[in-house]
Amino acid sequence: MPTVYLKGGETVEVNLEELEDYLYENQKHIETRRKKLRRPLTNSATTFTSNK
Repeated sequence: MPTVYLKGGETVEVNLEELEDYLYENQKHIETRRKKLRRPLTNSATTFTSNK
């Protein structure tokens, strides 16, 4: 089940079927969080090294 983080530190688990309605009805109480990436993004063209 998806977890919704509310302002004030409370968390709520919502069924996937009900998630859209819950988010719409409670959007003023929901806290927006961003997840940090585990590894930094790099440009693959500049970091690629050839073994030739």
